[in-house]
Amino acid sequence: MDENKKQYGNDAINEDWFEAISKGDDQAFTELYYASYKELFGFLLSLTRNKEDAEDLLQNTYIRIRNGSHLYKKQGTPMTWMCAIAKNQYLDFVRKNKKNNSVDYDEVENYVSEGMEKQSPQMKNVEDKMLIEHIFNILGEEERTIVTLHMIDGLKHREIAELVGLSLSTVLSKYNRSLKKLKNCLVDY
Repeated sequence: MDENKKQYGNDAINEDWFEAISKGDDQAFTELYYASYKELFGFLLSLTRNKEDAEDLLQNTYIRIRNGSHLYKKQGTPMTWMCAIAKNQYLDFVRKNKKNNSVDYDEVENYVSEGMEKQSPQMKNVEDKMLIEHIFNILGEEERTIVTLHMIDGLKHREIAELVGLSLSTVLSKYNRSLKKLKNCLVDY
């Protein structure tokens, strides 16, 4: 894999796109969008609990990314930088609208499950879908979010800690506890 690309989900984010975007390259911006919009939308949806608000914030996030692309530094992962921008857009939104900032994890799970169905034919198997739903019901809300961000979205535990506002040790503990629960669930299933 090209060292300028960071693997995220099924798409690679080329870090050189940010420099190209800062110079007005519309094609680079389009490629960045299609490589990242599903994950950013899922993240914003988990924060807003509202599809329309998440769509509005996604648009604002990409405007900020486009306008601030010259500020991107090649360290960490591009998605962490982009999620930080999305999180800041969300915090501004909450301050302006004074909306409840609790998370509807069921909506996030449905979004993730829909995306998984589209990406992998084996997920269309009814038994597999039932197993995933059963597994998600066993985990607590924070545990589901941490597992989803790590296993499905590919974020590192350090990045997850920053995004959800928990310490790294708490995220690691919840993640490991979740894996044990999932393992026990699969053995029993």
